[in-house]
Amino acid sequence: MVNSRKAAYQTVLVIAATLSVLSIIVIFSTFPFFYTYFARVKMELARDMRNCKKSAENMFNFVNKVEYYDPFRKTLLDVECTQNQKPRSFLLQ
Repeated sequence: MVNSRKAAYQTVLVIAATLSVLSIIVIFSTFPFFYTYFARVKMELARDMRNCKKSAENMFNFVNKVEYYDPFRKTLLDVECTQNQKPRSFLLQ
C-alpha cells in the first residue's frame, strides 16, 4: 500500500514537472514570434499614419490653392481690379 501510494505520487510529480517544463519551453519559443508580429504591426501603423498625414497635408494645400470663384465675374482674374490700383508712393519704390 505504501509502495503504490509512493508510485502514484511519483507519477503525479513527473507529469506535473513535464507539463511545467513543456509550458516554459512553449512560452519562450513563442516570444520571438509575438515580438516580430507586434513590431511589424507597429511599423505598418506608423507607415499608415505618415501616409494619412501626408494625404491630409496634400488635401489642405490643394484646398488652399483653389481660387475663389465669384459667379458674377466673367473670369477668375478680374483685370479691372488690378488696373485700378492707386499709384504707389515714391517712398515705397
